[in-house]
Formats: sequence, structure tokens, C-alpha cells
Amino acid sequence: MSEQPYTILIVDDDAITRNALAGLLAKPNYQIEMAVDGVQGIEIAKQINPDVILLDVMMPRMNGYEVCKRIRSDPAIGEVPIIMITALDDRDVKLNSLMVGADDFYPNHSTASNWNSV
Repeated sequence: MSEQPYTILIVDDDAITRNALAGLLAKPNYQIEMAVDGVQGIEIAKQINPDVILLDVMMPRMNGYEVCKRIRSDPAIGEVPIIMITALDDRDVKLNSLMVGADDFYPNHSTASNWNSV
């Protein structure tokens, strides 16, 4: 019996970051889905109910904080773990991420070995 793949939703407006994360997380038992902004991220999350969401903080249309709040308020997807990712690596960004309901925070310049441990 084959194992169900884990579904990871990457929500980031930067194509290079999306593709880099997808490459770092490419494993046989991971299914990677991507969204180009927060609005699309919420829509895809509702459709696929991912196992985890990697969510950029700084995006046009809707920033990651607002996306996180909206996901947390939706009973269908509100329990999905959310890891915030951003180029900003300061205490306020980390605290704000946790305050809106994120489960963890990674600067997107983290090393490949850090991402492989996710």
C-alpha cells in the first residue's frame, strides 16, 4: 500500500523563491502546489486542504499576515499548519507572524539544510 503524499502549498509572489522552495522540498512523498499571491493561496488552500502552508509575509493584494488571519478564521482550513517566510529577519516580523496564528517562521534566506528539516 502506497503512502499518501504530503501536500505543501507555497504562497509567494516571487517566482524564484517559489521555485527554489519547491526544489528544496522535492521528495517522492511531497506534492508541491504553488500560489502567486495571498488571494490565490486562500482559494487553493480551500480546494486542496494542504498538510502545510509556506506563506510569504510581503505580497501584493493581500499580505501574509492577512492571509494567515483569514485561513485561521475558516473552519475548513483553519487548522492547517502555517510557516511564514520572508526576507525580513527581525523580531517584530516574527512576533507579528505568531500573533496572527502562524505556527513557525523562517527567513527565506535560511540554509537548504534548514528547509530540508521541515
